[in-house]
Amino acid sequence: MKKQPLYQKYLSLKYIGWGLFGLVIFLSALLIGYFIGFNQVEDELVRERVQTQHLVKQIEQIAAIDEYSAIPSKTKEAAYDSEIKRLQKELQALLEQEHRREPLKPQHEYAPKEPKASPPPAAVRPKRLDGTQPKLVIIIDDVSYSRDVRAIQSTGLPLVMSFLPPSPRHSESAQLAQRQNRYMVHLPLEAIDFNDEEPFTLHVGDSEETIGKRIIALKQLFPNVRYVNNHTGSKFTGDSDSMEKLIRVLKKEGIQFVDSRTIGKTKVPEVSTSLGMRYIGRDVFLDHQDGVRNVKRQIKEAIEKAKHHGTAIAIGHPRPDTIQALIESKELLSEVQLVGIEQI
Repeated sequence: MKKQPLYQKYLSLKYIGWGLFGLVIFLSALLIGYFIGFNQVEDELVRERVQTQHLVKQIEQIAAIDEYSAIPSKTKEAAYDSEIKRLQKELQALLEQEHRREPLKPQHEYAPKEPKASPPPAAVRPKRLDGTQPKLVIIIDDVSYSRDVRAIQSTGLPLVMSFLPPSPRHSESAQLAQRQNRYMVHLPLEAIDFNDEEPFTLHVGDSEETIGKRIIALKQLFPNVRYVNNHTGSKFTGDSDSMEKLIRVLKKEGIQFVDSRTIGKTKVPEVSTSLGMRYIGRDVFLDHQDGVRNVKRQIKEAIEKAKHHGTAIAIGHPRPDTIQALIESKELLSEVQLVGIEQI
């Protein structure tokens, strides 16, 4: 509750005093007139008026002193209220701006204006020659919220979660990652055409020092990170100079880059080879088209690639259709060994 200023209390006291003394005079007049008589009442009234005037003057002096001294306090209070209102407006504006941004929607970037476009092709790889059981890695990108983790775990399959770095929209992603036995970081890189860029996205033209600071910061957020794959990045991964800087930094920090292949003309294979790093890239996108049936068809394709090459990497997102398709494909997936990237 807001405290009443002191000068207002004194002003209230002044009016109460006037009322009380008026009442005292009236009652005194009645009593004195009844017991003593009108002549004596007149003398008493004169005396009471003198006392009342004297008291009124004292109250006015006190009130005047309090009003004078209260001016700075009132000014400060007004300034304080004004500052609070200003901060409230700024906070409200920030909240409204943040609310206008919807929660992150797991999505592909390679063709934002053509939802039915085919994804960029996988890298060309040799046919498997040995008779070992084929291995399939299924990466689930854009993991950002606890609901994503719960959905992925509901499949009962050893899927690999790739977490986006924390942002105002998904501030707990790093904490969620650290609760997992294994995880990846979904590293935001610049796209050719994408209107929902993540904070701290690395851009073409960033210096190696800038890239290095970002990777070190990510290692602090994700202490056990050993693999990263690109979130968006069609422009960045298509630029040789940018990828050279990034892979040099990652190699120094003991991190392997996994190419999501969001662009057909990716420079990651040649840059990785030139810097003595193994190239690992996505073979199949599971959910570039909506619908459980479409995702199941892609799961089958990923299994076939794993059988043909011995290994394969599929990438999906924590969408309801994807999760349901994975659950319904458990028998089909038993034809391969689901593993982490470190096992291929």
